[in-house]
Amino acid sequence: MTSTTELRREITSNSDGSESSLINATEEIIGCHQYYPAPIDHIFLGNTQSLNLETTPKMHKFANMEPKQMLSDHCALSLEIDAQSLPVTNAVKWLRTSKEYQYFTTKAYKQAGIDLAAMKPSGDDWVVVMDIDETVLDNSQYQDNLDRKGLTYSSETWDNWIKAEQAGLVPGVKTFIEGVLAQGGKLALVTNRTRALDNHTWRNLKAMGIPVTTENTCLMGRVKEDKTSIDHDIIKNDKDLRRQQIQNGTASCYNPAGKRQASFAPQRIQMQVGDNIEDFAGVTQEHADVPAIIVNKELVLLPNPMYGSW
Repeated sequence: MTSTTELRREITSNSDGSESSLINATEEIIGCHQYYPAPIDHIFLGNTQSLNLETTPKMHKFANMEPKQMLSDHCALSLEIDAQSLPVTNAVKWLRTSKEYQYFTTKAYKQAGIDLAAMKPSGDDWVVVMDIDETVLDNSQYQDNLDRKGLTYSSETWDNWIKAEQAGLVPGVKTFIEGVLAQGGKLALVTNRTRALDNHTWRNLKAMGIPVTTENTCLMGRVKEDKTSIDHDIIKNDKDLRRQQIQNGTASCYNPAGKRQASFAPQRIQMQVGDNIEDFAGVTQEHADVPAIIVNKELVLLPNPMYGSW
């Protein structure tokens, strides 16, 4: 007869004599029978070293633990497995908790509002082009979730986050947008979220109190053509095509009623706002003229240390 010790040794050793990845996750637990405290049931886990798991073994006792009344000489054993919470990166922590981030974005939007008012745009054919993520909507909770699970960005988790419609607002943006609309301007929200998810983005914006309507806002997620149209001459980044469509009146804007709206009249771009240097027309990370961008009051750049074209 093979002893429990010998069996465990066999289980935790590979056939070639090398150490197996299997571990006895219930090794430290004590049996429930007062006469036989050594447990005879065990739960083994394998290939878990890199998963940052927390395990909690549990012995499930009988209602009557008198030895002669017990239904068996051993109790049921179970194992709770939870993902261990990992530390959040400094970039995410800074954006989510620091007063500096709140200061920078609120200050930037306040100054942008002052500059826009000083420009005195006239007519009803002007627009402010804005990025969505980390410009209007704050997705730091998504990044926080990834950090704590030891994960990185994936299109699947990102799309699921968008569908959840749980993003907050970047500090200062609501007041700025209200100011744009009060001056008679419109919004062009040019985002690299998948266009098929525009409905979720729209509802998230509405839930956060952003007063978007089909009359004052054109929301355009990204499609394949936005990337394939890049020729490094006229179309230099993957938002240039959509900005040009806003200008010439051919933009395909989201319409919550169903079919996309193609009646957004040609607009004059008065200001561009984003958290990425490529949120500006004709600009790429590699060839951005930073000194020229700094002095251009029509271009507003917000901080985002979590991700970007860099």
